[in-house]
Amino acid sequence: MAKKLLIRVALLTLAIFLTGFALSEYDTHADDNSYVAAVLEKDRLIRTTPSPKIIMVGGSNLAFGTDSRMIMDSLGMSVINMGLYAKIGLRYMLAQVKPYIRQGDIVLVVPEYDQFYGKYIEGDNTLNTAMLYTPTDRIPDFIRSYSIVDVILRPRAENARRSFLRAAAAAVGRKEQFFPPDTNPVYNRHSFNQYGDAVAHLTRKGKDPDSIYVGPLPPMKNFNPDAVEVLDDLYRTAVKNGARAYFLWPSYMDSAYVINAGAIRSLGEHIAAGTRMPVVGSPEEFVFPKTFFFDTRYHLNAPGRAVRTRKMIALLRGLGRQDGWLPPSSGNEAPAPKKD
Repeated sequence: MAKKLLIRVALLTLAIFLTGFALSEYDTHADDNSYVAAVLEKDRLIRTTPSPKIIMVGGSNLAFGTDSRMIMDSLGMSVINMGLYAKIGLRYMLAQVKPYIRQGDIVLVVPEYDQFYGKYIEGDNTLNTAMLYTPTDRIPDFIRSYSIVDVILRPRAENARRSFLRAAAAAVGRKEQFFPPDTNPVYNRHSFNQYGDAVAHLTRKGKDPDSIYVGPLPPMKNFNPDAVEVLDDLYRTAVKNGARAYFLWPSYMDSAYVINAGAIRSLGEHIAAGTRMPVVGSPEEFVFPKTFFFDTRYHLNAPGRAVRTRKMIALLRGLGRQDGWLPPSSGNEAPAPKKD
């Protein structure tokens, strides 16, 4: 009797799981309000913004820390901010933009330091979520950088698992407890403006800067040369398509930099020695005081965002004049920030 009961329970569990898997093929949660679902908005930006354009690629240091409108008004080129979340991984970030780099485009790669250690460039479980949101016609683009397992099978298996857990929670009346709706006013899909900048945090008070985690970076023995190789791969694509690509340093909090100055110098040497992509500026130029940060050592608040953007504009103006891509009509100074 007990054996029959176990068999029935096992079959029921299997049926629920397979149903969840089948549903996951069609229910990709494209209407989600989660922060990671903003990959769909980023995808729309890279597809629809005409060239020549400035494409900023990186994690949330870009999302929270740049004013694309200020750059556009200053340099006279369209600007899109593809920055979202470091834990998606640098490989995904670059794969997302590569097919849409056109002649005359300027690609700025501004990753967080963490991307160059261990397997960080491959992303964590967040990558499964991002892949699940992938529009069907973009799947081949990502398979070129990953595999069918990474792009199709694993995300859908993870979605099936979540669907099963969500159904189980609903069955016992605990769905709201274990799967609360996305209500974070800062970290959600609609926190971005038309250029891809996160703006919901600009009028809000962030954490006490002294409470922001500023621990050490991993040791250099964990440096991953594959991270440099994906930079070179994008650089080759840019050159082939008549575009330019540059590596810039992320914004970083001063107390975190004090702890990691030696590691960052060593990291910079490894990157510069390993990639053909021009490395622009220095890490120190983008180190800012705690009062300029919102809630992490990479996320700038409104004043910090304005200062960092002006520094980027100065660097880009020099590059544009040096390399001949700056429009003749661009002004000499960065305009005052405008409300988003």
